[in-house]
Amino acid sequence: MTQAANREVLPDGSVRMKSGESALAFARPTSSVLVVTIFGYDKGQFGTAPFDEIGSVLRVAAPVHLFVDARNAVGATVRVSEDWTSFLSRHRTELEHVHVLVGSKMVELTVAIARHLSRTDRLIQIYSDPAVFETQLDTACARRR
Repeated sequence: MTQAANREVLPDGSVRMKSGESALAFARPTSSVLVVTIFGYDKGQFGTAPFDEIGSVLRVAAPVHLFVDARNAVGATVRVSEDWTSFLSRHRTELEHVHVLVGSKMVELTVAIARHLSRTDRLIQIYSDPAVFETQLDTACARRR
């Protein structure tokens, strides 16, 4: 039986969702930079909640630099990957840039397929080096202060 996802707003304003051994975290280091951190395997247990969180930021701060730290992601179901593809395609004009840090070849391939199918090739950059990802995040935050 799948455990329901819990949503918690932390004292610093960031949001954490947890379901079983999987978790998502949402932080805004600046008003137009959003960092999403993914842990575990996304089987769809979070439903539309991740997209609702991102969408709420896009409604008030677009265009947004979206940073997805997926180095601790194990993977996602085909349905979840399709949902991400659809979301990115629908919101590409509200996203300044999407930076994705991957930790495995499987996650990298999943993101590359989503990038291709969403027709957001120039919008999405995939990184395997955490230092490069962090440098891009620091640069985006410095630009937006």
